[in-house]
Amino acid sequence: MCGTGSFFLQLQKAVTNDYFALFFSSEFSKKYLNGESVGSTMNNLNHTILNKLPFPLPPLPEQRRIVAKLEELFSKLDAGVAAVRRTQALLKRYRQSVLHAAVTGELTRAWREAHPAPTETGAALLERIRDERRAQWEAAQVAKRGGQLPLGDGWKSKYVEPEAVDTSELHELPEGWTWCRLDSIAEMCLGKMLDEAKNKGTLQPYLRNVSVRWGSFDLEELKLMRFTEEEDERYSVKKGDLVICEGGEPGRAAIWESETPIKIQKALHRVRIKSKSLLNRFLFYSLRHDALGHYLSTYFTGTGIQHFTGAALARYTFPLPPLAEQAEIVAEVERRLTVLDALSRTLTDELKRAERLRQSILHRAFTGRLVPQDATDEPAAALLARLQNESTTPPKARKARASKTSLASKQLSMPL
Repeated sequence: MCGTGSFFLQLQKAVTNDYFALFFSSEFSKKYLNGESVGSTMNNLNHTILNKLPFPLPPLPEQRRIVAKLEELFSKLDAGVAAVRRTQALLKRYRQSVLHAAVTGELTRAWREAHPAPTETGAALLERIRDERRAQWEAAQVAKRGGQLPLGDGWKSKYVEPEAVDTSELHELPEGWTWCRLDSIAEMCLGKMLDEAKNKGTLQPYLRNVSVRWGSFDLEELKLMRFTEEEDERYSVKKGDLVICEGGEPGRAAIWESETPIKIQKALHRVRIKSKSLLNRFLFYSLRHDALGHYLSTYFTGTGIQHFTGAALARYTFPLPPLAEQAEIVAEVERRLTVLDALSRTLTDELKRAERLRQSILHRAFTGRLVPQDATDEPAAALLARLQNESTTPPKARKARASKTSLASKQLSMPL
């Protein structure tokens, strides 16, 4: 059966199905069909284009020899490709295990044994972070009043403490670590909405969802939007800020490393760490681990199209080690991932090399240089001529007694 968008081909006896299928996978046919296909947004084929596809036609016995040789060579090539893909899968699992060891403390177990126990407990670390947060809020309130301290302490009651972390279903952490909500240690801001009514100010480049990759940015096709002076600070991403996708692939993140600030559009969150107790790269690897392990998706909303809302991002909870151990974790993770990335690039290059080799073998096959030719084979031209002659010769009438049913049918089909 053929579905929509598929073709059913019935080949003549002059060509075997296997031979044509192999030719169809070659660069010969791909280049021709890509050049002839139609469609403004998606290339499409039709019977007219397919019927005009030129291909080399050797004698039938040679077609079978070519197919046999290709199957022999490709079986070895496919085995190598399968081995590379298995190794890629192992690297992916190892990458996940490195990140898992990082956020559970297993990666730095030996480091902790070799270093003095932290003088600050996890609970004390969390309390200090909360104190820093309150102090920053109070300083911001004073700054809003031009540096004038409000009368009395009543204004301090307006401060909203971050919610406590429910650790009942969270795993135990090493000594000195604590569970931390993101809104306890960082401020978050969603980018500017594309709105014609608010299209004022100077044109500036901005990041979109598609601009963010895991750990990097694609700055090739930045668009421009107007930002007022009041919006400059609110929607600016500065060096060290994390940029996190709100939709698309929610949670996908990268750290802005440039000295030059850039703006963000509403599909992105900016996360700016407000405490010296958290390294941005540790937070990034925590997000990456939770995304790979599907824990991050528990924060998403929506059934079809998922979103990572600002409220959900504020609730995001992650393990927080002491600062010195964070630095050791980041260094060890990046050392191992650098090796993995190099191996991954090598494996990708091997797959590309295998595909080039496959196409080289197909090229030799369809230029008559893969298998020896046999002078006793019926030439393809003679075979085509014979088949053409057979198709134009009317079949001989068979002498058989017609049944009453067939006679009646003939009578019914006769013209009046």
